[in-house]
Amino acid sequence: MRMLYYLKVFFFSFEFAFLLLCLIVYMLSDDFFSQYFPLRSMNDEAIRWVMFFPIGITVWTLKEGVGVLFPSEKNEKILHEWPDYWKLKVHFDVGISNSIFFTIPCIVVWLLDTLNTLAGAWIFTGFAGALSINAFSFYAAKISLRSALIRLDDDNNYDNHVK
Repeated sequence: MRMLYYLKVFFFSFEFAFLLLCLIVYMLSDDFFSQYFPLRSMNDEAIRWVMFFPIGITVWTLKEGVGVLFPSEKNEKILHEWPDYWKLKVHFDVGISNSIFFTIPCIVVWLLDTLNTLAGAWIFTGFAGALSINAFSFYAAKISLRSALIRLDDDNNYDNHVK
């Protein structure tokens, strides 16, 4: 059952939808982009430094993503005892995996020095965009969890004062 949930979380995600959209747009408009957007004249200095973008996003996600499962020492026990915690853990696992797996094509394209080709630029941009969406998902999750835990803590404090 959990394996099916892992697959559901991966395939029904904004990241996967974005990558699918990138593939469809590329397949439908390859000739148009090849004709009107020549990439041979890309700045070599920019190509050298562009890899910092996906690596930076991945490092941020790996560092800050832990805050989704461990928001604060005070509230960790409440979160880990939550009956649907396993679903949060699945989302976390898929998100962390996405960070790593989406960085690999960016590195490969960069190392093969194919960023100045349409396919290479498209792959790099698509996966860097998916990494950005993934990082934003972690950021939004941290905010939502903190908000929910604050409300829960306030409700518990209120109940203790009323008794």
